[in-house]
Amino acid sequence: MAPVKPLGFNVLVKIIPVQVQSESGIILNSTNEEERERKGRDLAEVVAFGPIAFKGYAGCESPEDWGVKVGDVVELSTRYDGKFTRASEYDKAYENYRYVSDQDIMGLASGEFLEMIKRQLGDN
Repeated sequence: MAPVKPLGFNVLVKIIPVQVQSESGIILNSTNEEERERKGRDLAEVVAFGPIAFKGYAGCESPEDWGVKVGDVVELSTRYDGKFTRASEYDKAYENYRYVSDQDIMGLASGEFLEMIKRQLGDN
């Protein structure tokens, strides 16, 4: 359940942390935290939609018309999109939750890329 309900055209997403792995699958501690963070800040899982998210675009009456639903993994336009929710001040479980505009969602993870992300998150 979402800790807060996004309003307007906003979408609540959970930023996906990136794990760096060797070719043999061993998870490495990155010596370059900046690179790891850069890669991780633009991948997110959709948690909730505001009531007018994606409405008004040609042929869209809902996020599903745009091809996005709760639970999808999306790429954001930049790692600095949106605003982190203050819900994390009350529960650390929400520290990676962020509001983004529907326009900041640039792509939907699919195929092998989506499978790699699911393996990383432990979703088989």
